[in-house]
Amino acid sequence: MLLLPFVLLLVAPEWVLMWALRQRLVVEYMVRTGKVPTRRHGFFIIMGGLHKFSRVEISATSDNTSTGSGVEKRHTDKTGEEEYGEPDHPLDRFDVCRLVEDGRLRLPPGVEIDDKSKSDWIAKSLVVGQTLWFVVQCIAHKIEGLPLTELEVVTIGYAVLNLVIYVIWWDKPQKVGRPICVFCGELHERNAEQKRFKWKMEAGDVANERFSAPVFGQQDNYVDLRSVKQTPTFHSGNPPRGWPFKLLPLEYFAMMVMSVIGGLFGAIHFLAWSSLFPTYKLLVLWRYGSILMTAAPFPTLIGFDNSFVRFITNWIVLPLLDMFRIVVALLFLLPVAYVIGRVITLVVTFQTLSSLPPEAFQSVQWTDLFAHI
Repeated sequence: MLLLPFVLLLVAPEWVLMWALRQRLVVEYMVRTGKVPTRRHGFFIIMGGLHKFSRVEISATSDNTSTGSGVEKRHTDKTGEEEYGEPDHPLDRFDVCRLVEDGRLRLPPGVEIDDKSKSDWIAKSLVVGQTLWFVVQCIAHKIEGLPLTELEVVTIGYAVLNLVIYVIWWDKPQKVGRPICVFCGELHERNAEQKRFKWKMEAGDVANERFSAPVFGQQDNYVDLRSVKQTPTFHSGNPPRGWPFKLLPLEYFAMMVMSVIGGLFGAIHFLAWSSLFPTYKLLVLWRYGSILMTAAPFPTLIGFDNSFVRFITNWIVLPLLDMFRIVVALLFLLPVAYVIGRVITLVVTFQTLSSLPPEAFQSVQWTDLFAHI
């Protein structure tokens, strides 16, 4: 399961960007409405950093400590084994906010969250700096008239996307392995949104839950955190409705951004449109793949989600609804075309490595004056 995010980042970086954006918008909502003091607290809650536990009888040899604020530390006995009580379920943002408002929970200080994180701003800055330096070198190659290899072009696309994702997740703790145990007793009754998530989860709509919803990052709508033992890997915190746009729900806004960025990611591959390829067949395949990756994301946004289709038709094309549905049905083929374009460009990229021109191994002289990795 740990490899899945890395595979997705390689195969579908736009989807990871949408996931990151949904998380960031939920965190911004929590901060601006005063639910949490900082973004790192919001990310920590979404990640499942606070987990509800039920008390169990502690042996006399255990060192029982409590913060007095609803957050109880783990207990270590003389054998070195840790006791956490009986785990119930992760606390979602709704339950955490109500517990804080009731005075039954005090959020952990920011330094404790930072202590759980495996990365700080120095490590993040080094990664961002190295990414920017690679992009600068590629720009310098084009200015000097040196060719860019297909591998460099593909890497530029990934570097730009990863840079955007890094900025969105700048305040997010990294690799928080163990949550903070919360002993808070009985929770409030589920609110309307929590009841909706529970109903959808129990309804068992396999088509949407397993296929359509994850494609558009709406998998949260089918997860009730009170009914699971751990937070799903791609949980984004259930974006609030009607914020920040009344007419355009947050989830659709994130999908629109994904489509635009996905199209730009494909457009970057046009940098190698006139590059030298070993064979004419590889040149045609590269151009075909670049066109598919650039054109497919935009109409796919409309064609894959029925609720988004209803949203568009109610405001734009209601008189032409029947014709529009036919067009939407045809658009279901575009995600397949996009995947084909991605596979084509990756295969061509590695095939061209065996016959690179001599100029591809030259470096821009002035870049050697700067120390870099």
